[in-house]
Amino acid sequence: MNPPLDIVDVAIRASALLATAGLVDLFLRRRGSAAARSLVWSLTMAALLVLPIASYALPHWSVRIPVARTPVPTTGYADAMPPATSAGSDAATRASFAVPTPTSPAVDAPTTSPAAVLTIALASFYALYGAGVLILLVRLGREPFVLRRLTRTSREIGDPAWLRLFDEAAQQSRVGRPVRLLQSTGELMPMTYGTRRPTVVLPASADAWTDDRRRAVLLHELAHVARRDCLVQKLTSLACALYWPHPGVWWAARRLRTERELACDDLVLAAGAGPREYAGHLLDLARSLGAVPAPATALGMARARQLEHRLLAVLDAARNRAVLHRGGLAVAIAASIAVLVPMAVMRAAVVPVDRPIDAGTPVPASSPVDQQATSTSSEFAGVWEIRLSRESGSVQLSLRTLDGSHGRTLPLTRFEGLTSSQISGAGAVHFTSRREAGTFAFDGVCRNGLCGGTYGFEPNPAFAAQLAKRGLGAPTAREQYDLAMQDVGIAFLDELSTHGYQKPDVQGLVRAAQHGVDLEYVRAMAGLGYRLGTVDALVRLRDHGVDPGYVRGMAASGFSGLPADDLVRARDHGVDPGYVKGMRDLGYDLNDLTRLIAARDHGVDPEFAKGLAALGFKNLPLDDLIRTRDHGVDPEYVRGLAAHGYTGLTIEALVKTRDHGVDPAYIRGLADLGYKALTLDELVRMRDHGVDPEYVRRLQQRGSGRLSVDELIRRRDRGDGGPHAAAREMAAALRTFWHSIVTRLRG
Repeated sequence: MNPPLDIVDVAIRASALLATAGLVDLFLRRRGSAAARSLVWSLTMAALLVLPIASYALPHWSVRIPVARTPVPTTGYADAMPPATSAGSDAATRASFAVPTPTSPAVDAPTTSPAAVLTIALASFYALYGAGVLILLVRLGREPFVLRRLTRTSREIGDPAWLRLFDEAAQQSRVGRPVRLLQSTGELMPMTYGTRRPTVVLPASADAWTDDRRRAVLLHELAHVARRDCLVQKLTSLACALYWPHPGVWWAARRLRTERELACDDLVLAAGAGPREYAGHLLDLARSLGAVPAPATALGMARARQLEHRLLAVLDAARNRAVLHRGGLAVAIAASIAVLVPMAVMRAAVVPVDRPIDAGTPVPASSPVDQQATSTSSEFAGVWEIRLSRESGSVQLSLRTLDGSHGRTLPLTRFEGLTSSQISGAGAVHFTSRREAGTFAFDGVCRNGLCGGTYGFEPNPAFAAQLAKRGLGAPTAREQYDLAMQDVGIAFLDELSTHGYQKPDVQGLVRAAQHGVDLEYVRAMAGLGYRLGTVDALVRLRDHGVDPGYVRGMAASGFSGLPADDLVRARDHGVDPGYVKGMRDLGYDLNDLTRLIAARDHGVDPEFAKGLAALGFKNLPLDDLIRTRDHGVDPEYVRGLAAHGYTGLTIEALVKTRDHGVDPAYIRGLADLGYKALTLDELVRMRDHGVDPEYVRRLQQRGSGRLSVDELIRRRDRGDGGPHAAAREMAAALRTFWHSIVTRLRG
């Protein structure tokens, strides 16, 4: 085993893992929630730590990749390096391409052994890598001491007002384990740290905060505890230390940090915080406390670098703020394992294949052997898998190279020398698949219905000549390979000509092949009336997911004969036949594509409309559906109000109530203090003037009894009952007492 090359091997696998996570993240940015994207990057960080262990602990599956090499002639050379003897060693393969230096007795120049140079380079590599890991691990190891010092210099908060808010926030966040609430003696950003015993630390100025800000901060920090973000942050720091030379890991850590904060913001908003008020709290905290540094493993509430993006996300009413449940978490973990295991077990076994050269012509050591002159199957080598398809007489073929993967279902008759009994049985197989552009040759084994191995490709010179005769130019071997992958040949050109398409050049043909525009696609789209004139127009449709099945489905839904641009627009915005059918089943017989797209963009889907219909809001106009969705009035909110006796409300009343921050939690808090059966107007007025359950509770503790709504609002507007009201009253009493003494002495 070659350690430095093993490190490179792990880095390549880590890159593939990060690329997969990046693609999933890109897919989720349109419709997914921040919680889903945060989970993707959390699982990626865990997988990066498990990857080296799994790569060594799990059994290996070697994939043979033949690579052409030029044997070194012995005439005129000394100390020629021996050919590679291990198919799985990259170092041996590199040795097979090495060309020894000519020697001459007349030249007595000092020479350096290539092995010595390689040894020095590897030692330097190890020293630099080890030093970087050590520095970052030492820094990570200092974090517990820094946090312990912060804990010692802070005090536990015992104020009943704080503790009541803290308990309510913990209940809303579903935090069942004990969490310490501390207040620092200095100014710092509100933060959370600790995995075994989570701790929330607030700045010294937190006592001056309003109840709304206190509640928002506590909800955000406890959201970190509920999501176990502190543990994920430690794993992320460890991954960054072990993979510190890899820029992709640092980028992934930054993406995780961004999505983690957005997910916690979504939980705060779901708990009833007003978007504008919460955005104002974030902005004020970032401005006043953003310059104070925080420990690396502590989770600060508002970093200045993320602020603009977070504020826009908080104020975006159409944003998906869904929370992942246990079922979704289990599916995500299973999917990550399914991605990690193949990456850990697969090994590239490079097999050198000799290619003769003129023994009298030395090859310069400073340049690689030119392999472009002759096209061999090893130039386009890769790995393959075949299994029987559910369609009778068909198989599922998957081809993979370093450039990507390609899979499709094909008739078994397309493969010469392969039968269904061979696939179902066990043993070695060798077969071919002939395309107009060239021939694929497959070698491998079959076992339990799955076959796999390596393949090569041989270009067809006659096909290149045919393209040249038709005025398209002569394709390179690589271009013929790309054309063969999609079975794009002369029949494809004839089909284009039949439907009036402009004659493409070779690059246009290759582009069509790479984007999945093949003979069947051209024929099917033409049968549906789409003859677009150029191959690039077809490529655009294909790239946006517009296929014959989608077109037929939209036509069956009443949208037949749509222009190509409208098809692309509808597909991009998620308007598909299923969406159209779901809305029509609810009575929304929409024939205006623009209206459908607008509804979809605002998050109005059949499930949302069904939920409102079940609560009595049937046959709502589409504009009302969009308005309720934009203002956060969803079935859960309506059910919450109904549970407190507020039924039969109009859409206007629900929107107004939601906009003013009156939610079930607010109503429940007031009801527990004796304020039941209040009208919605009274609730809105109280909320607008800052009268919340905590404020009412403070007044009652001071003996005020059950005050009227108007009296509560008047006192709140005067500032009575605030955190410092008792101190002000005592100071006023002392001043009165002192003035009376002075008056008596003077009299």
